[in-house]
Amino acid sequence: MVKFLSEEYFKLVQKVANTDEEFGIKGRGFTGSFTFRVEDREDIPPIYVMFENAKITEVRELGEGEETEYALEGPYEIWVQVVKGEMDAANAIMTREIRFLGSMSSIMRYSKAFLRLFTVMTEVPVEF
Repeated sequence: MVKFLSEEYFKLVQKVANTDEEFGIKGRGFTGSFTFRVEDREDIPPIYVMFENAKITEVRELGEGEETEYALEGPYEIWVQVVKGEMDAANAIMTREIRFLGSMSSIMRYSKAFLRLFTVMTEVPVEF
């Protein structure tokens, strides 16, 4: 098992998402860079994820001073609750327990793809 929200974790998410038919359909046409950040754990670096036409093409630690088009960030325990299915991802974002940064209007078209991505994230065995 891999450490939750680590680079290795997101590389496994990449493998699962890139073979997930539903994610591929719902995310078709989306290209953009994302940061996934845990705001209360300095031992978990922010992760850069690049999406190109419903495929994750790059996963790595975010470079110092580097910015992405979009970001999702929140406390570790909220991320855990979402991935364990104890909290709905859309609700966590709407209540700003996980904050979305970036153009909401441009991402709304792909909201179902990102909700599917949260489901895919639950399929990767992790160590909390």
